[in-house]
Amino acid sequence: MKTHPIQFEYMVDQTKAGLLGQFLITALMNLLLIGTVFPESFLYLWDAMVISLLAHRYLNFLRFKKDQSRHDALRTKRWLIRYVADVLLLGLLWAGLFVQIACSMPIEYNYISMAVGLGLSGAAIVTLGPVFAVYLSFITPMLSSLIVLFGVRGTHIYAVCSLVTTLGLFYLLYSSYKYSQSFLLILKVNEQLRNSELEALEILGKAGEYRDMDTGAHVLRVGYAAYCLAKAIGFPEKDAKLLMLASPLHDVGKIGIPDNILLKPGKLTDIEFNSMKEHAKIGAGILDNSKSPIIQKAKIIACTHHEKWDGSGYPNQLKGEDIPIEGRIVAICDVYDALTSDRPYKKRWSEEEASNYIRDNAGKHFDPKLTELFIAELTKIGEFTQRLHSEVGSILHPLIKLTRET
Repeated sequence: MKTHPIQFEYMVDQTKAGLLGQFLITALMNLLLIGTVFPESFLYLWDAMVISLLAHRYLNFLRFKKDQSRHDALRTKRWLIRYVADVLLLGLLWAGLFVQIACSMPIEYNYISMAVGLGLSGAAIVTLGPVFAVYLSFITPMLSSLIVLFGVRGTHIYAVCSLVTTLGLFYLLYSSYKYSQSFLLILKVNEQLRNSELEALEILGKAGEYRDMDTGAHVLRVGYAAYCLAKAIGFPEKDAKLLMLASPLHDVGKIGIPDNILLKPGKLTDIEFNSMKEHAKIGAGILDNSKSPIIQKAKIIACTHHEKWDGSGYPNQLKGEDIPIEGRIVAICDVYDALTSDRPYKKRWSEEEASNYIRDNAGKHFDPKLTELFIAELTKIGEFTQRLHSEVGSILHPLIKLTRET
């Protein structure tokens, strides 16, 4: 049962709709059967089992949505096995009800069973169809039981019902299989488009850095450091990844800074430094008016990552929590990586020297609450730096790979 994690997650997202549909059909069957010759004890037992199973599926749904590792392939496989088991049991429960109806009720109720079985199977394509194995486990026991029940009766009308149900089963299985394959194809196409978008963002981010460093890897390190710090302060996974992918564009405005200033090996004059400051506004202008969530986040970062906690930063002299959290996060990550990297105007600092500088400037340059959390993440950030060095020349940069792995 090889399944794309997002393919399975989409199906799980349909759980609420599926449970509501099952509950309504269960209530309808009760209205049809209560007050007839159908055994009430069996009906009440069946109701209890169905409701318990639906409740179990809902609880599994909640646990799945809270599972931060659910995009992991092995984790997805385990969740998929649980989901298959749940819907298989549900299919068997419906099969048991149909068998009891056939044994104790007039022939017209068998027609109702066939209609309910085919109707449930058709509706389930929407909720279970993205993963063919799940859909198969639900409808096979349910419709197979009807085919067998009609087949053993031996009369002409039952033979017709058996044939109709058999044709319906094969048609629904074929439709579900094609739906799952189309769904998977769309996922692959979307993933290719997203990778292309991320690669374009990487190139744009490097364009602002490439002129004053060897490889532009700074933007990738800052992106990952921002991800780690965002997770440490409680960002949801989705928001942390968005920040990670937007952060590499923080200095895209350097495209507009003259080489004689950007590449100057010595200290900048006041006039030159004021010109350098303009890269924050230039970057925000480049990223303006985009509908992409990543670009919108990147604009905030580009405009605010040089603001300082005490209000002495630029371009707008924002102070404290008036600085967007994204800008405060990237400010720490950007300065630390700049300190530990060779630049035209300085040699790299040691990790100890850089971390001491970050601590010393907490409450002045940096958000003091974020500072200690950042220091605690330095080991993880260092591991990523080593990984980045080992993957030079990779087609997909490590940030794209990380979005696949988490």
